[in-house]
Amino acid sequence: MLRTHHCWAAVLTVVGLAIASLCSAQDIASFDPQLDEHQALWLKAGEPVAAQAVQSGEEADLVIHAALDLPEIRPLLQRYSREHPGMLLHYVNRSALALEARYLAAPLTPRADLMISSAMGLQYRLANGGHARPLQAANLTGWPESSRWRNELFAMSFEPIVMVARRDALKRLADSEGLRDPRDALRSHRDLWHLLETRRELLRGRVITYDPRRSGSGFTYAVSDARQSPRYWTLVRAMGQADARLVTTTGAMLEALANGEVDIAYNLVGPYAISFARAHPELLVIVPEDYVLIQRRLAFVPRQAPHGDAGEAFLDWWLSLEGQQAVASDSDLGALHPEVSGDGSARDLRERLGNALRPIEIGPGLLATLDRLKQASFLSRWALEFRAPAPGPRSGSEPASESDSESETRPAPETQATPASPATLDD
Repeated sequence: MLRTHHCWAAVLTVVGLAIASLCSAQDIASFDPQLDEHQALWLKAGEPVAAQAVQSGEEADLVIHAALDLPEIRPLLQRYSREHPGMLLHYVNRSALALEARYLAAPLTPRADLMISSAMGLQYRLANGGHARPLQAANLTGWPESSRWRNELFAMSFEPIVMVARRDALKRLADSEGLRDPRDALRSHRDLWHLLETRRELLRGRVITYDPRRSGSGFTYAVSDARQSPRYWTLVRAMGQADARLVTTTGAMLEALANGEVDIAYNLVGPYAISFARAHPELLVIVPEDYVLIQRRLAFVPRQAPHGDAGEAFLDWWLSLEGQQAVASDSDLGALHPEVSGDGSARDLRERLGNALRPIEIGPGLLATLDRLKQASFLSRWALEFRAPAPGPRSGSEPASESDSESETRPAPETQATPASPATLDD
């Protein structure tokens, strides 16, 4: 907790809550179905069907609304469609915010038979609020309890939150550190902190990460980081002192890396980063060795789904051994099934990293990322640390110790950072 005067902290909190409430109401009210950008796909027998070719008023047999980019899920949708050639499948991809806002506005157009989202807190809130239908299919009721909530909300992926760096930058940093293998320059969160402290000028303006004040995903990862390690706050401070760039999506980070605008990106969604790096060999994806956050996309069948049985059948297939083998072979989403191996699978990551894995738990703790008061308190400290001035010259060449910097008492800021709200959630 910040060591600030209690009255001043209370004022900041009230201001933050008012701003958050205002932003949320305005943003949700401004949604226009004709303006909302999204990707859509119609499939029959595994082949795309042009939207114009679908007969006017024809209803799909399975409608999936998701916050999951088409390149990652298209091969799986096509595989399932081929196995059900008589089915007309309609997939709609939106931002996590638009997905929830449109669902709550009711009804979605078209109505969803299955909802999938990376915004774990939003999905849990909907299921906990009675919007999810209890499911009874065999693969669903047998799914590990740690990967589902009751029989209503199910984890569909196992996605590490990673770092990505340019290989040429890692070589320069390794040379400056006297390391033979460039990969040794950055293997953990502590390595990143060390580089920011000792090679600050080399990295000034060359690091990029989420802005948790404007990105719901970034906020969730930041909270999870802080829960895992007290070193998180020294890392935030070091990034601020190195003039780190702040953005709202993994895609923006990857583009900045590919364009040579930055050298290191922190806290990216693993599957997107892995897929992007495959086409950009100048980039290296780094799964931190000290601990790695695991995001899991959550799915549920809405109670008012027009074809709820079809949504349940698709989810049952996805979590079956056959479906999970398809996830492992056709995507980078990370298969969860204990019998499925291969790069990026839960089994592979557990074998390589063991206790370093930190899956974001499915439960009431997710609601904390949506609580206005907790958001305001957390982001107040985040802004304080990120804006902290760099320390003056020290004797010797060693950076300040983490224990020293953690114990510093700082004055309260004059302005409160705008808290992240559901209106800023992205995928």
